[in-house]
Amino acid sequence: MSKYQTQSIKTAPYQIHTISLKQLVSGNELIEFLRVEVPYGEAYGRIPFARVLYAFNGIEQEKAVPIDLDKGAFSDSSFENVFEDEALERTFREIAPTVFRNAVPQIVEAVSKVNLSGQYS
Repeated sequence: MSKYQTQSIKTAPYQIHTISLKQLVSGNELIEFLRVEVPYGEAYGRIPFARVLYAFNGIEQEKAVPIDLDKGAFSDSSFENVFEDEALERTFREIAPTVFRNAVPQIVEAVSKVNLSGQYS
């Protein structure tokens, strides 16, 4: 018998609210914002982190960029190791941080318009 006691942790169920960002202009023809996914749990409300999905050079990317909604900021590491192709990676890292940071106010505003039931307020 172990001297440490273990306790199972029940995770509260949550759902993902998907909010379209199609109306958001990126200011760069290579990046198109598609949607933001915001987790919401009944036990703890809106989680402060969300995922921003986007297309790069017309192709929707599998790896979303995380945003801290409370701080209104992206992590610089969000823009690293996105592509295997070095030329695409270099181009993306040159433009993405500025494009995404410029979009933060509109993304946070879009999220703030969704109430707890997932309906627009």
